[in-house]
Amino acid sequence: MKTLRNFIMLCRPQQWYKNLLVFLAVFFSGNLMNLNPVLVSVYAFIILVAVSSGNYIINDIIDAKKDRLNPEKKKRPIASRKIKIRQAAVFASLLIFLSLFFSAWINMNFFYSVLALFLISLAYSIALKKIFLVDAITISSNFVIRAVSGAFAISVFVSPWLVAGIFIFAFFLVSGKRYGEVSLLGKNAEKHRAVLKYYTKKSAKAMMYTFALLLLLCFALFSWFGHRILLWNSLLFACLVARYLQLAIENPAIAANPERAFSDRLLLVSSVIFIIVSAIILYAK
Repeated sequence: MKTLRNFIMLCRPQQWYKNLLVFLAVFFSGNLMNLNPVLVSVYAFIILVAVSSGNYIINDIIDAKKDRLNPEKKKRPIASRKIKIRQAAVFASLLIFLSLFFSAWINMNFFYSVLALFLISLAYSIALKKIFLVDAITISSNFVIRAVSGAFAISVFVSPWLVAGIFIFAFFLVSGKRYGEVSLLGKNAEKHRAVLKYYTKKSAKAMMYTFALLLLLCFALFSWFGHRILLWNSLLFACLVARYLQLAIENPAIAANPERAFSDRLLLVSSVIFIIVSAIILYAK
């Protein structure tokens, strides 16, 4: 049981929430009540979880030595030597092979998006994460691929608003992550992540505020030109963004690990209300 738990932790289940972006296409295309597109989206989600986990394992293998110097990352299965590098490599290879194999069963466009996610993530782990801003752009692009792959999976139109909105949203989160890492690690930040030598608390915070404003503007424009009725939900969306900003600035640990933000009941409840209200607005006839 302990070994199984270590392999599960190796897959970073706390990061799987990113793959929920695959459901945006089925939600906004009006197919939420149609069983087949929903089931295909669920399959696509599982495949994205598998390929993402494979990439996380590869990244942990590459960063094993540095992770052992990090107060939090040293607890990861590979860094703590609970799982051998050879075992992890075999497991990662299996996950990636299965995800690519089954993605082709859905359709080739979805397969290409999964392949792109794997290759870009691999390039990030090897080199791109060391280049200032390119690191943030790469991570944000992977968020976009996850969302777009959902549209490919159910063969619906890929809206430019989906691409722009998710990219801005991801860049907002990444800016916060860099702010949190610099704040928590201080002078030792560069030792843990080379690219952090180019970031400061001030610059990362400025990026957060900038992309928060761009995110609100993008949602408003998307609502106006695509689903004008969603403008009624813009205020709640602005409250969600503002609440996350408050949590991230006050607690760098949340900024560095965005998934922890949902430990805040106000943000969690407000997010659920936002999703329900959006669904009612879009699907009520």
